[in-house]
Amino acid sequence: MDVYIIRHGETAFNEGEERIRGRKDVPLSKLGLKHVEEVGKALSEVPIETIYHSQLSRTKDTAAGIKNYQDSSLLLEEPYLLDISFGDWEGKTGKEVFQGELHDKWRNNPHDVLIPGGETFFQVLDRIHRLFIRLREQKEKSVVLVSHGAVINLIFVYLTETHPSHYWDFYVKPCSISHVKLYPNGKINIVKFNDFSHLSQE
Repeated sequence: MDVYIIRHGETAFNEGEERIRGRKDVPLSKLGLKHVEEVGKALSEVPIETIYHSQLSRTKDTAAGIKNYQDSSLLLEEPYLLDISFGDWEGKTGKEVFQGELHDKWRNNPHDVLIPGGETFFQVLDRIHRLFIRLREQKEKSVVLVSHGAVINLIFVYLTETHPSHYWDFYVKPCSISHVKLYPNGKINIVKFNDFSHLSQE
């Protein structure tokens, strides 16, 4: 199975001093909408059978933009792709949250940070595991997963069997394309990671 992993387009919370999104339903920005069109065009030659997205509008709208360039793709909401819950941090800026020791811990050992009122990395990794078990059992040949930055970081932690302390090694840009091949024997091949060559820069 070919799996194309797409981070949703930019939102207002990505502009200027970034704010922590998590489960807050923040719409796409003007640039985000433009990049959605560009990623849709970039995938237009790939016959996608199903486009999975989380319940939040920024992934729904990104998925719908990709579907506009497909002949017969299904759009399906996938709960396991929902962004990590950042609990009490949601809506705050990084400067408001990450001060002193917490700043260093979040950069170097983020898996050890207990997010107040939120999820742990290990809870997210568990739902990613469940999702990929199901994907391997399905008959589709080519699918898209539209998700969130934190979840995509952890998808690649999971796929590469890397320790979650390497979370930041897998950062991807909004509307970037990553491409993974899943094989029946459990092996994977990372064909492309964080490709944003199709996006116009502003």
